[in-house]
Amino acid sequence: MDFFTQNLKCLQEYDPELAERVASQSFPDNINVIRSKNGLPVPQIAGVTLHSQYRPLEEGDRTTVDFVIDPKRKVMVFGLGFGYHIQALLKKQAGDLTVVEPLMSIFRAFMTCMDIRPFLPRVRFRIGETPACLLARLETDQWNIFKHLASIKIGEAYYRRLDEGLEVRNLLQQRSLRVMIVNPVYGGSLPTAHHCAGALRNMGHEVATVDCEAFERGFFSLKGVTRHPVNSEILSRNFMNFMGEIAAAKASEFQPDLVLALAQAPLTPDAIQKLRALKVPVVFWFVEDFRTLPYWNEIATSYDHIFTLQNGTFHDELRAKEVRDCYYLPQACFPDIHKPLDGKGADAHQADVSFMGAAYHNRVQSFPRLMDLDFKIWGEGWNLETPMGQQVQNDNKRVSTEETVAIYNAAKINLNLHSSTYHYGINPDGDFVNPRTFEIAACRGFQLVDNRKDLSRMFKVGEEIIAFDTMDQLREQIDYYLLRPEERNTIALKSYQRVQMEHTMEHRMQELLIHVFLDRRPALASMEETERDPLDYCVEQAGENTDLGQYLKQFKGQYPFNLKTVIDHIHQGEGALDNKESLFLMMNQILKENV
Repeated sequence: MDFFTQNLKCLQEYDPELAERVASQSFPDNINVIRSKNGLPVPQIAGVTLHSQYRPLEEGDRTTVDFVIDPKRKVMVFGLGFGYHIQALLKKQAGDLTVVEPLMSIFRAFMTCMDIRPFLPRVRFRIGETPACLLARLETDQWNIFKHLASIKIGEAYYRRLDEGLEVRNLLQQRSLRVMIVNPVYGGSLPTAHHCAGALRNMGHEVATVDCEAFERGFFSLKGVTRHPVNSEILSRNFMNFMGEIAAAKASEFQPDLVLALAQAPLTPDAIQKLRALKVPVVFWFVEDFRTLPYWNEIATSYDHIFTLQNGTFHDELRAKEVRDCYYLPQACFPDIHKPLDGKGADAHQADVSFMGAAYHNRVQSFPRLMDLDFKIWGEGWNLETPMGQQVQNDNKRVSTEETVAIYNAAKINLNLHSSTYHYGINPDGDFVNPRTFEIAACRGFQLVDNRKDLSRMFKVGEEIIAFDTMDQLREQIDYYLLRPEERNTIALKSYQRVQMEHTMEHRMQELLIHVFLDRRPALASMEETERDPLDYCVEQAGENTDLGQYLKQFKGQYPFNLKTVIDHIHQGEGALDNKESLFLMMNQILKENV
């Protein structure tokens, strides 16, 4: 019996992104399905039969009989096959489990030959995901691993890589790396550079930054020195060489374990080679659209690793240039900054519909149809003399990160239309998700976002986030959700929970480090273990997501951290004490009296 159509409909309810991926796959030619003696389907691949040819269900019971269920730990199954061992594990325990399978071909055959309904909703299938992605987004300390040996034999290289990744993740938790970040001079990548630095510090690593933004005025003043294109090019090249010397000098002094450059960092191939002479990984996170900023052609082969917001065509082009390693790493939020505000933003930021962003062509063309709404715009480059320009709240001045957070908090609906310089509305080929998507979610703001190819990889569209395919549909959604505040709040909460679980900058930096050091485990293991940070210990004991844990996090980076650190902070504050501060003062007084 062919279950595929029925299964696909079921899977779309629980994991629409995986359903979309498997729907595009045809039945694999390299998998042969035979019938066991009792009539059940059994897959064969590369000469290996993945289950018993006689009684696969009984074999599943037999191979799992000694597996110990620990209610405090998450069952992780390495290997899918046709799931007979998974059915046995589901009978043994009442909780959920996660199945890790590297081969989409196996999953496609499974979807065709087996009824998926006995597995849902208790099984989460992680199919074809990189080890670094899995290890960065899932709490590995709580893994209780069951290995399906026949599947391990087929996917030996992948599962070995996953085991090595677990080792790297554990080593990274025990060691403090010295990371040097090369910031861009200006532009949208600059906030991401700052968030990377903050995330790495939160993870316990030592960070030094090359603050290229300090030279922004000088960079732009060079453009006015001459109109002659040859001379202008010479000046620009000299500036880049100068910035490269600054980065090399900083690296020589800091002696980093890793160098991370963000998109538009002013590094020439020569400068990158100087950094690579330190014999540490030099990596590049290109957090821009490769079609809009094609300068990556000049520097791509110089880096050890390139991380990108886009894969597919971009990775094909990078591989054609024989780039050493390219890896898909989407944007994220930084919860230290992007977070819900108690007051939900100032009155000046409140609006039925808000937009924060620059005046790109598609936005200028699309937004006039929203003029009859309570619609406010913040951003740069808008024509203030037009009727739409009257909606701009900041007089085209740069909006601070703090004010951006207030805007996201205050709006009933945050409009998120990805930029395009030539479309009249939505870019039908949009293949990356902008940081605003994650940042609004982290502020627990409700947003309407144009549909993107990768959006369903990040959120459950329709449940955790609402996407539109046309401007007419956007208008319908605005009218619908303005009348339904409870529905907006429910969706915004689910979106917030998703980014906290999988899409923070700490997740991205963890994934980047695991991927980079997977082939450098000896170097990582040879580093000295870091002494336990007393603040990290206190946060862990309090609970990272508790009020006390969140309160303590503000002292990150203050050395030494002790009770006096907290007491001094309280004495410097103003206003009424909250319960936590009162308890700290009482504890301090008790300790004084007992000395």
